[in-house]
Amino acid sequence: ARRGVVQRLRAAGIGAAPLDRVGTILIENDQRAVSIDEGRLERYVSALLEAARCRHFDVGILLTTDDAVRELNMRYRGIDAPTDILSFPFHDEAEPGEVPDAVPTDDEDLLNLGDLIVSVPYVSRVCEADARRPRGADDDDRGVSAAMADVFDVEARLPLLIIHGLCHLMNYDHETEEDYEVMVRLEDRLIARLREVQAAEA
Repeated sequence: ARRGVVQRLRAAGIGAAPLDRVGTILIENDQRAVSIDEGRLERYVSALLEAARCRHFDVGILLTTDDAVRELNMRYRGIDAPTDILSFPFHDEAEPGEVPDAVPTDDEDLLNLGDLIVSVPYVSRVCEADARRPRGADDDDRGVSAAMADVFDVEARLPLLIIHGLCHLMNYDHETEEDYEVMVRLEDRLIARLREVQAAEA
């Protein structure tokens, strides 16, 4: 069994990251299929990072094309197809939820949560398909999947996908039912915070 990052850092006498630091959210948009309000998305991501106790971390978000995501999906996952979002955690050796407490205070290079790569055209196609698909009785009523079930606008769906991606950057996963239960609870907490921010802006 791998030794947790927190345990290794604490054993080396290294403490948690300073909570007064506010990380950088870098959003790059190189697709032209859908107009995205990057400033609004950044505000949402900032609120989500704070709710996840990761406001002191930097995070990168690339809004891009099918071809770019397909290339990365093939290179890193061996899947020759685009997808909606890819997550590349910086601290992939950490246990789920361990990251906020595991980063040294004296090395800003380590205050990086990771990168999220989104194919906006892919998200657009899924929105169109979902709008035509009736919800089934077996559909889960929790987490990002449930929250997206009635959201068919690409720009409105993006922050929900980002929630899912942020969970993966914190090394939560859904490979087993137990893992899914842990991850979906965090997703629901972040969705609630997102809705608060959106309501305040309405």
